[in-house]
Amino acid sequence: MIDDTQSINSMFIDGAHAPIYPLIANQISRKFQIKKGTAIDVGAGPASLSVAMARITQLEIYAMDISPEMIEIAEASVKKEGLKNRIKTRKGDVHQMPFPDEFADLVFSRGSMFFWKDLPTAFKEIYRVLKPGGAGYIGGGYGSAEVRKTVKKRFKNKGNKSHKSSPKINIDTLEKAVTKARITDYILINDDSGLWVSFKKQAKCIS
Repeated sequence: MIDDTQSINSMFIDGAHAPIYPLIANQISRKFQIKKGTAIDVGAGPASLSVAMARITQLEIYAMDISPEMIEIAEASVKKEGLKNRIKTRKGDVHQMPFPDEFADLVFSRGSMFFWKDLPTAFKEIYRVLKPGGAGYIGGGYGSAEVRKTVKKRFKNKGNKSHKSSPKINIDTLEKAVTKARITDYILINDDSGLWVSFKKQAKCIS
């Protein structure tokens, strides 16, 4: 049975959310300028953001989701887009990620954070798998007020009564989780793009 996270993710498949992902992918790419290396999409759902990131970078991307059903959907989507050599799916829980320490250059996630059971533990895991000098961009939103309006209009026009908003997280709660995870170099974003936390992992000092 698919839980609430995957139920909401599954609604992205019909294309109503399509404008969101290229916009957010470009925002992430411009912000960090990480074009090569390894990336992880946490709570990837159908891998929409993974696909958008693969199209504008040379990153090798792991689309991770806790749901076997969503992994199957992601694999079909990746195959359809001709990106099997660039995007690999991986079943995993953000609270205990199936990756070694200092594995990824970039970790990103849209929409999954609101369903995590333990925010500090999740952020600790994300920070653990980041390489020194790596970056994370975690949160949720539509990327801009204009896209938000467009997506909501599409849902309304389709008569989709099952569309539900994600649970809410207070920005103070988010900041407490990030600081509890001992992430120090971070920026909180709470504007028309959504609620996000952007952070970098300190590079190791060479003595």
